[in-house]
Amino acid sequence: MAKLSSAGQDLLDALARFTYFDRWSDEQRRDCCHRAQIRQFEPDQTVFVEGQAPVNYAHFMLSGECGLLQCLKLHWRRDRRTGAKRYRLSRAQPTEDEITRTPQQTPATERRKQPTMVEYHFVDIATYSRGSVFGIGEHMVDRAVFARTHVQCLLIPRYWLLEKPQNRGNIWNRVRIFLEQRQPSRERLFRWFLAELLWHRYRRQLVDDFLLVHAPRHLPRLIDVPLACRIEECDVQTDHD
Repeated sequence: MAKLSSAGQDLLDALARFTYFDRWSDEQRRDCCHRAQIRQFEPDQTVFVEGQAPVNYAHFMLSGECGLLQCLKLHWRRDRRTGAKRYRLSRAQPTEDEITRTPQQTPATERRKQPTMVEYHFVDIATYSRGSVFGIGEHMVDRAVFARTHVQCLLIPRYWLLEKPQNRGNIWNRVRIFLEQRQPSRERLFRWFLAELLWHRYRRQLVDDFLLVHAPRHLPRLIDVPLACRIEECDVQTDHD
């Protein structure tokens, strides 16, 4: 294998940390070193958002810790009978990547029915640590990966990684399925949100009903406090002789 620069050697050392690349040939490793990069991220910095960059990269974590944040865009209206909010999950907008870019057309009925009230709720649904991989093509609608601590990642272009020589045994599709099975969907998170909302309403109603039944019937007034307890100062001098 030809001698590499220090940056290329760092990339080779990063590849050696992951068993995914054990069966790669020297040519594949050399090709990967020309395409890949190692990036550093500061705490609270956005690490990955699907379809935001011209080229999507698969991220292999070398150090640090990341979180996966799900944004739930909810439309709501007031119930005329009870006055409570009625929520509806917005329609998911498919993301695009550099492989399949297709223009997304909004239906005419969707354009005419613009929601009047919108809320955004953010849910922290996963944690990535050293050795994790993300951005491999899993569902990332309205999701973003952010750095919890100082993070170092190996970035490899996804389109190249999914080519047949680098995708023996359909390994990356199996990794994608593994991730999707362990991360809750938008619909599941929305159902969880509704269940939590009903619980908070029930708890608040339970407390209000208890206070209504067990409310003190005779609240203390100032006249009920003994005079001696209300005296702030005493200017009567006592003779101790």
